[in-house]
Amino acid sequence: MNQPYLGSAEHVAYFPRWLHRLWWGFMAVVLIATAWLGWFDWHQTRDREIADLRTLAAAVAEGTQGLLNGTQVSLALLGQQMAVDHRYLEPGAEKMLQNYLALQPELAAVGTRLPDGRVLAVGKIRRFLADLLTAVDNPADASRVKLDSQQRSALAQCLRSSTFCLGPPVYDPLAGPAQDVWMIPVFEPAPAGGGDRPLVALLPLADGRLPAWQGLPLPSRMSIFLLRQDGFLESRFPPPSRTTYAFRQNGIAARYVLAHPDLQSGVFSGLSTAVGQRRLGAVQRVAGYPLVAGVGIPCSEVWSEWWAGFEEPIAGALALLLLSTFGYVYLFRAGRELEAERQRTEQTLWEQKERAEVTLHSIGDAVITTDTQGRVTDMNVVAEALLGYARSEVLGTALEDVFHIVQEGTHTPVANPVRRVLEEGKVVGLANHTVLITKDGEERAIEDSAAPIRDRRGALLGVVLVFHDVTEKRRLTAELAHQATHDALTGLPNRTLFLDRLAHDRAQATRHERQLAVGILDLDGFKLVNDRFGHAAGDALLQEMAQRLQTKMRSGDTLARMGGDEFGLLLTDITQIDEVEHACARMLEALRTPFHLPGGEEVPLSASIGLTSYPLDDSSPADLLRHADLALYAAKAAGRDCFRWFDWPMDKRQEEAMEVRKMLENALDRGHLLLHYQPVVEIDNGPIGVEALLRLDHPERGLLSPAAFASALDAPRLARRIGCFVLASAFAQAQTWHRQGLPLRVSVNIGAHHLLDQRFLADLQAALDAHPDLPPSSVEIEITETAPLLDFAVAQDTLAACNRLGVRIALDDFGTGNASLTYLQKLPAQTIKIDQSFVRDIINDPKDYAIVTGVVASARLLGLEVIAEGVETTEHAVLLSHLRCHCLQGYAIARPMAPEAIPDWIIRYNPLVNNGFSTPPPPPPPRWE
Repeated sequence: MNQPYLGSAEHVAYFPRWLHRLWWGFMAVVLIATAWLGWFDWHQTRDREIADLRTLAAAVAEGTQGLLNGTQVSLALLGQQMAVDHRYLEPGAEKMLQNYLALQPELAAVGTRLPDGRVLAVGKIRRFLADLLTAVDNPADASRVKLDSQQRSALAQCLRSSTFCLGPPVYDPLAGPAQDVWMIPVFEPAPAGGGDRPLVALLPLADGRLPAWQGLPLPSRMSIFLLRQDGFLESRFPPPSRTTYAFRQNGIAARYVLAHPDLQSGVFSGLSTAVGQRRLGAVQRVAGYPLVAGVGIPCSEVWSEWWAGFEEPIAGALALLLLSTFGYVYLFRAGRELEAERQRTEQTLWEQKERAEVTLHSIGDAVITTDTQGRVTDMNVVAEALLGYARSEVLGTALEDVFHIVQEGTHTPVANPVRRVLEEGKVVGLANHTVLITKDGEERAIEDSAAPIRDRRGALLGVVLVFHDVTEKRRLTAELAHQATHDALTGLPNRTLFLDRLAHDRAQATRHERQLAVGILDLDGFKLVNDRFGHAAGDALLQEMAQRLQTKMRSGDTLARMGGDEFGLLLTDITQIDEVEHACARMLEALRTPFHLPGGEEVPLSASIGLTSYPLDDSSPADLLRHADLALYAAKAAGRDCFRWFDWPMDKRQEEAMEVRKMLENALDRGHLLLHYQPVVEIDNGPIGVEALLRLDHPERGLLSPAAFASALDAPRLARRIGCFVLASAFAQAQTWHRQGLPLRVSVNIGAHHLLDQRFLADLQAALDAHPDLPPSSVEIEITETAPLLDFAVAQDTLAACNRLGVRIALDDFGTGNASLTYLQKLPAQTIKIDQSFVRDIINDPKDYAIVTGVVASARLLGLEVIAEGVETTEHAVLLSHLRCHCLQGYAIARPMAPEAIPDWIIRYNPLVNNGFSTPPPPPPPRWE
């Protein structure tokens, strides 16, 4: 070979390097220029904002100074006038103050002390001014006007000051909760001889603003403020939301002012704790007063103004970048196409020269070439390895002498493909399942084809035979095919193969007029084995069970693993139903032998089988399987360890169940579900709670009780949705009652599937968080005693978590399931509800009486509350009271009712016996026969 093929790397090299570098340089210049321009424009925008802020701060300071100067001068004149005229001792002092206040409308009140110690004040809030001056001297009165120690100290200094003094803002508590009245007290010392009788005026703040600020132009979201040197906030607009005037400030502006005590003006920037945002501001000291005026604006406003002016430059920069990129890409592609064309021309010439050598020595397939007589003219090393012959041994030899091929399995000779090409003159593929016999007698599966070799004029020159070894491929294909149709654990056919055989056997049964039995076998209690001993033990059990069942199956029958611990049965060529029943009896008997774990422990086994028969059940394969599954449910319900045949009422019941489930799902979607509540009373204390009971408002059938849709309440698809609806609705109603002064405990029923759902605790917490006024202790979760049996460990942990949230747990319908006292002890429950089936007959049935007596006594010893359901008469109530079962529920107390009827029922509630159960008469003897 003269030279290698030139690839894409050379195409890139052909592209002019200077153009590539020029493009990168242009991109860098545009980016750097844009960044510099943005930096420059940002600083100009910021400097412009700072200049505006300084100007506004100076205006605020000047306006504040003017206001305070005017107030100081007017108060000084008033004080001199009162001192000259000796008005402190005259009744006309009050008139003088009123005249002064009329001339100063910006003041809310003005006053002074009289020589006898009393406070003379005029104005709308003169009483507050009087209380304020009294509280400054008397700490006991400070709480009445809501002064803290810092405010009182600052006011006392102003009261004793020899110069005009501006006090910290004070709050008028007499203004009422609907108003937020803050005022700045100003003190003008008394003239000579006035003693501690300065003039005091109250300057009100309107929305945090001084009167001098009313005409200032304030841009959107800008704030102005006035700070004292001691850190108190004198005034702020808009009013502060996270601070008050009564405390020293520690925000960014206050810290800046305190850090620069001698600075006349300045600029600050940082996070404002008052509004929770970064702000830019300026401050200006108020000449002649210990005050600092300031203005601030959110930094986001500065950024917005900068961006508004920088949008056009950035858009231009992006346009330049895009245009340069498009130009670069266009030139790059054009260069590549030119180079590719040149390379293709060179490659075509090179391939024509090297084609034969590449064909024979550069491919992974075996290649043999022959002449028109079928004699070998050449072969590559791969062909040598597959045939077992050296190239020198076979040159000139007839192909049939070295290339022996037969049919896989039968070893029938296969026609040589080279001979067919020589005869037909076209490409011929090897027959499927062809096997090559090598020189050493080894068999290799091969695939590929033979094709004619022709000259320029189309004349036949010979044949090229290309083939490759597919032995491993066929082995893997067969293995994958087996894996696709067989269970990896047991080696049995899987569901896919089972359904295929079911369709085949069904067709055969029709053709030969025989019966076909279809069955589903399921282990009883297999999940408990997995949970207790682990999945390894469960897998070993399934393997042994499969072996036992296979020994009881006939050769033509099919046993398949459908998934989990469920197995499919196909019993073909059945002439009598007894044959199937005998076979099922043998399988069940084989499974009753206990399974021995590696540790020596025995695990008892049993199974249930559901059966149906074709053509008696003339259904599709899918329906036959479904009918067998329905029969399996019937076998489970019949006590397990048995088999049951499908009958058509089973299908009808399933259809009815599906209709009920659809009805309930539609009710959920359309908001037709609602809750009624049945009260629970305590004998001594009356109503203590209610139980939330689900109702369905059907548009045609009216209000339906749970009996009409109970079969679908715990369906896996609906259980959580129903549970969330009940939690949200019941908690909302209970919270409403609590706000109305009815602290009722609400009990909600939770289905097993929702309780065991890993999202249940999150649902419960979300419902509690959505109703913060409802104490968790007023919530009770009711579960049936059989629900935890589905997964006891998960149920135990979930109920314990409910208790940690403060929610109570009640075991509903107690006595009807499989619970024992030991089982009861392990569950974190606080309440037992005795099922009404026991309570109704305690008067007539000694067994029910004994059961109720035992449950009440046991629960009392365990510290559990007991509620008797189904109390229908006064006699029931009296007898239960005698048994010390103090909590009752039933029609004798109240029927379930709409939530709006509960408050009125509680008002009208009367105990059943003797106006109360606290001292019931002795119960009548039970009427036992």
